[in-house]
Amino acid sequence: MKVELNLARAESRRERYVLAWAVPALALGLAGLLYLGHSTTRELGRYRQVHASLAGLQEQDSHLREREAALRKDLGQPQFREVFREVQFVNGLIERKQVSLTELATRVTKLLPPDARLAGLALVPKTDQLTVRLVITAKNEEAVENFVSNLEDSPDFKDPLIANQGFEEQGSGGGPVTVSCSARYVPEAH
Repeated sequence: MKVELNLARAESRRERYVLAWAVPALALGLAGLLYLGHSTTRELGRYRQVHASLAGLQEQDSHLREREAALRKDLGQPQFREVFREVQFVNGLIERKQVSLTELATRVTKLLPPDARLAGLALVPKTDQLTVRLVITAKNEEAVENFVSNLEDSPDFKDPLIANQGFEEQGSGGGPVTVSCSARYVPEAH
């Protein structure tokens, strides 16, 4: 007689549940692993591109530094020092505030009394300052004196200087009076 003995245990519900979901979980895990591998490969490609562009920029920067050093060496030579100094002077003038002649004329005309008019205006740039030359024509000496007084009190103009010390009367019988003067123009006072 033959006896059959079954030593296996019966599967529980939990074991059947785990066995049923093992295959889909394995498929999801493989899909996630493939996605991570693809993503890693793509990011490595991007990293290589950025690294290559950075290396190119560093090479370009190095080339520009070498070129700058060569130009500085050339500028250090005696024949170029004077040109460099003049260029710096011109650049300094450009960086300073530009003078508007209309603004200057407006500021001067505000100083004129009603009996005087501006006959001439010239701007003479000096190394570090601007000098304004003015020619004023007035009906009488009092109007010229009022203008000179206003010019001295103005914050826009410093160190006024009368070019002709006396008043010149044009014509006879108390005609118009003309005076020439100059002053330092300081537009930064405002």
